[in-house]
Amino acid sequence: MFAIWDETGQEHGLTLIQLQQRLCTYQGEVMVRYLNRLGLPATLFLTVQQGHVYQRFKAGNPPLDWGWLGQAIHIVHAPDTHIHPMNNGLGQAAS
Repeated sequence: MFAIWDETGQEHGLTLIQLQQRLCTYQGEVMVRYLNRLGLPATLFLTVQQGHVYQRFKAGNPPLDWGWLGQAIHIVHAPDTHIHPMNNGLGQAAS
């Protein structure tokens, strides 16, 4: 999930697709926060011009690589519902 900050405020809980849609209509500078693959907070400073998103502090201001960003985020997996501490035998008292 992504959070975006601009001069109008902030927006949280965006998926990659929602972030792309939001930025394609934006004009100016924006900060995007997300958790990286290690689960650590990461920040991107971006400039959006005529629907194109550029990395602000990277040499040459290259376009944002959406494929890279998609694989760089931390994926939170839902807990496995088949494994429960009370169902593994350890939580049961001996008879």
